[in-house]
Amino acid sequence: MGKKLYLNFLWHMHQPYYKDDMAGYYAMPWVYLHAIKDYYDMVWYLSSHPKLKATFNLVPSLLVQLHDYETTAVNDLFIRTLSKEVELLSNEERLYLMEFLFFAQKETMIAPIGRYAELYRKVENNKNTKERVKLLEDNELLDLEVCFLLAWCGEYLRENSPLVQKLLTQYYFTPEEKRGLLEELADFIKQIVPFYKRLQENGQIEISTTPFYHPIMPLLMDPNNAALANSNVLMPNNPLAFQEDADEHVSRAIAYYEELFGKRPKGVWPSEGSVDNESLSRYIGHNLVWACTDEAILFKSVPESYRELIYGRCRLKNSEGEIALAFRDRSLSDAIGFDYSRMNPEAAASDFIGRLRRIYEGEEGSRQINVILDGENAWEFYRKNGKDFFDALYRALESADWIVTQTMSQASVNPEVREIVIDSIIPGSWINGDFAIWMGQEEKNRAWELLYQAKRDFDKVRGSLDADAVKFIRKELMIAQGSDWYWWFGDTHYTVQKGEFDQLFRKHLKNIYLLMNQAIPENLYVPLITYQTHEVHTLPKNTITIGNNGLHSSFFEWMGAGEFNLEKMGSVMDSSTPFVKKVLYGNDTKKFNIALVGNFDTLNDKTRILIHLDGVVYGEFPFKYTLSDTMMIRSGKSFVEISVPIETLPGEHFDLGILLAQGGEMLQNIPFHGALTIDMSNRFPGHWFI
Repeated sequence: MGKKLYLNFLWHMHQPYYKDDMAGYYAMPWVYLHAIKDYYDMVWYLSSHPKLKATFNLVPSLLVQLHDYETTAVNDLFIRTLSKEVELLSNEERLYLMEFLFFAQKETMIAPIGRYAELYRKVENNKNTKERVKLLEDNELLDLEVCFLLAWCGEYLRENSPLVQKLLTQYYFTPEEKRGLLEELADFIKQIVPFYKRLQENGQIEISTTPFYHPIMPLLMDPNNAALANSNVLMPNNPLAFQEDADEHVSRAIAYYEELFGKRPKGVWPSEGSVDNESLSRYIGHNLVWACTDEAILFKSVPESYRELIYGRCRLKNSEGEIALAFRDRSLSDAIGFDYSRMNPEAAASDFIGRLRRIYEGEEGSRQINVILDGENAWEFYRKNGKDFFDALYRALESADWIVTQTMSQASVNPEVREIVIDSIIPGSWINGDFAIWMGQEEKNRAWELLYQAKRDFDKVRGSLDADAVKFIRKELMIAQGSDWYWWFGDTHYTVQKGEFDQLFRKHLKNIYLLMNQAIPENLYVPLITYQTHEVHTLPKNTITIGNNGLHSSFFEWMGAGEFNLEKMGSVMDSSTPFVKKVLYGNDTKKFNIALVGNFDTLNDKTRILIHLDGVVYGEFPFKYTLSDTMMIRSGKSFVEISVPIETLPGEHFDLGILLAQGGEMLQNIPFHGALTIDMSNRFPGHWFI
């Protein structure tokens, strides 16, 4: 057959469980929104290139929720409110919608729809109006509702739904058109799972599973795994193991998969790529034949490991049996997830193929590469929901006769690549090879402690409860074990809906006490979230005049600067190469000044900085000292200063993006997604220094 490069894609589809089963309603509509935008589109893109294969991981708790959204009668707070006639909305409902209906990326989702952009500007320019509830007339709010739904419609709907196509040509909308659109979208959601099933049956894709409610299995089975992965972690008090629940997450996932797809799954993407020896033995016991995790786990687990190991096959063998392990190539996976959204689609595809080529030519013999990443959250940062990028990438892959795409099951037994056998691994996840995103900070640990408390109180009375109550309580416990709650607690990631996640997490635990007919503990009424949005973005407090020496030479030089804390701006995904931790900014009468704060020891003269203003490349410059008509850059080991003449800026309001690149590869997008919105019209009222 000759030397080949085998490419194994795994697209992970997941949303947390947003439903309060006791109250019978969905608190947040993100499953619905990604259903109309991403879940169908991702397999549709691939189906247009029938020579290619890939694996799609569908989390069971996501599939359960998708089924509920197959009708407009779903009891979802957002859809229920949106479905009302606008003139019947209460002031509270209007304010709720006016906030939620702008949860869309400005550049790729709002700006392309003229009416949506107009309403965005009106609300944004009057966001401090005291009577905000009266800001939009009834007809404007109706238009905003329809525009929001259209913005979240994926490319398949835009190309194949006559109704969506018609509405996208309009500027104003009627209540009947809104109702028709909601019905059309519910009917569309019914097609998603059958489409996956059909493509799996014809052999183009493989569908894998995850423990049911997406728990971090190693932390569930033994919380001490957090310390084994990172000895500096701060552990929660009085931790417990959930062995029974861990097994239930796996067995229920397999049973539900069989119910939907008519056969057992062969493989598993462990939640967050989190693995340890015990959880892998659990998968072996359930006859799963492959699992995936991050490259960091292999490098930590195999003495004297080297990068070439991830380009072969790996098999874990222990007393329980064996399981194939696939380790994700972090750089390639993160390039798609974080970097390529700012590039021309053809250039991005060319960059990806170029990276593959360098790996292919690296040594004798065939290799295989595992590209594993979130399958739904990156595309709103791409133009046209990523369609042009995928078309360019998939065309390039089809035309490269040295590349063969495979499913993960095929990759697990590929005889053309070498195999290593190991008998043990070090616990860890896909982020930094440890569990710090989910355990170790005060808010995260308090959440675990509330879960442990509920478990202990349940165990005390379990024997006196009837079977239905026990079943329901165990379900609430398992939902509260999902990784997403702990992801949002603490300062590792930020969303404006952190408070809603906090409330829903504690609601699941409160339900346990209601089912036990016990008083709800007072600590379940105390919010876990203490982290505020202003800690992510601080506005400038005064003008900034700097010396451009890259050294942060004076305490007063950057005092009062605006600040974007990138570590706290992490979204539902995470980057693995955070050279820049913070971006400071400000201006004087002549220059707009930027400082990058981080660790730049490994960067050199070959590193380049690309500046984007309002989505257009403003300039590309060497990382070290640069002086030109349009920019000055000076770099130190932890501080980079950049100055831009004010007259060259696009205006007082613009979006800033920064890219670090080296040797033809992108190192970091700043921020991870989207752009940093700059407002230079602020004259600092109320911020005078005395």
